[in-house]
Amino acid sequence: MRAASQIHIDQALTNISIMYRNETYIADQVLPVLPVSKRSNKYFLFRKEDFLSGSALSASGVMASLRRPGAEAAELDYSVSTASYFAEEYAYRGIVTDAEAAIADSPLQPDIDQTVQLTERLMLDNEGQVAGMVGKRANYPSANKVALTGGATGTSWAQYASGNSQPFSDIKNAKLAVIKGIAREANTMVLSVDTARSLADHPLIKDLVKYVHEDALTSSGLPKYVRGLNVIEGAGQKNTAAEGANYSGGNIWQADDGTAFAMVYYRNLNPSIRSVSYGYTFEAPDDATGARGYSVRRWREDKRKGTMIETAFLRDWRLVAVDANGLSIGGYLITNTIA
Repeated sequence: MRAASQIHIDQALTNISIMYRNETYIADQVLPVLPVSKRSNKYFLFRKEDFLSGSALSASGVMASLRRPGAEAAELDYSVSTASYFAEEYAYRGIVTDAEAAIADSPLQPDIDQTVQLTERLMLDNEGQVAGMVGKRANYPSANKVALTGGATGTSWAQYASGNSQPFSDIKNAKLAVIKGIAREANTMVLSVDTARSLADHPLIKDLVKYVHEDALTSSGLPKYVRGLNVIEGAGQKNTAAEGANYSGGNIWQADDGTAFAMVYYRNLNPSIRSVSYGYTFEAPDDATGARGYSVRRWREDKRKGTMIETAFLRDWRLVAVDANGLSIGGYLITNTIA
């Protein structure tokens, strides 16, 4: 009897191939994209003190805005300063040789596959840049961050048996810090995936969602809105191994000390004049095409007998609601959430 290998020549399946890609990226949700016309420019800054200072009272308790008959109104002034952004270009390129294009078996599509890889790498860079800013403890003043503790009496959200594990209290403190800092109610909470999964199992959360339909829950089982905050989960993964070494996966969204985190902040989805936000992604148009976002260019490389494909964007990432020391007061960072 003939062996199977003698009557069948293995060929590539045309209805499946395996590619590892992140399912979702959240960076542009965390720092909304703000289109700008030039690579660099300035934006105006008004002082909080000029617009959030109430009327001073006299010794007798009279407000400075009181005007007696025949008197002139109290005169006020305000000052304006500027800050700058600079959107630099970030790009990757790869070549698809004519030979590769000619001999590739279905379902391989070398042009598309190369473009996908380049774009994915840029999206990872974008994700990592924003995650690094959000999770950097030094970006926040002491009043806008806290590190939870582990152990039987710890405050960590994973210490379910501890009476000190009070995520709603931590979220309340975070919201208070934001409104005190920028006079805006926090409306968003971004969570690392470890935080989200642990928080979803917390007794306080489980009691909150026991009658909630699954359509109203995130992939981790959290309500899509918690205490008035839109919940965003960062589940993106990256290779942390050195170039050429075997893959070693790790969370993109984590604090700079390697712990899981949550960050409560005010996100302005409609950037405009006389407004404030935790931060923005300043995005300039491509110098050649004027296109925004991830632009793709192709050109022939006759000397190498192939087509070069390049993806690029022009961006700058900024925390714009900051104090006099440049520290973020538009957000509140909670680290070590699953100790």
